[in-house]
Amino acid sequence: MAKLRIVFFAVLFLGPGAALAQPLPEAPGSTIGFPTVAAALEALRGRPDVRISVQGGWTIADDHANNTVWSFAPEGYPAYPAAVKREIKESNGAIYIEMNILCGATKAACDKLVIDFQRLNEAMKLHLGQPH
Repeated sequence: MAKLRIVFFAVLFLGPGAALAQPLPEAPGSTIGFPTVAAALEALRGRPDVRISVQGGWTIADDHANNTVWSFAPEGYPAYPAAVKREIKESNGAIYIEMNILCGATKAACDKLVIDFQRLNEAMKLHLGQPH
């Protein structure tokens, strides 16, 4: 099982094709705070303050209290099972997104998931008016 931890601001400067040229780094163990994707989703569903929705087949958990948005891949998605935890943080007046992923698919599928979410994060930063 591939388990990836990507800190968004550490990989932000990769060009569009750069990350595809070589495998992305991995972190040992779970970095999302739960041992499995299923455990994370179950815990979030058990919290009344977390809003759960389904968008495009993905289960989205909005943990507003912790400035965190979770995305859970649907069955049939190449990187399934996978959980993407994105925390919006601020440091020295700058907003950044810290992203952690727990992915149980092949390394290639997990790498593509990371790259796809990096692109979403870049778009989110542009929307928020932050430099990238």
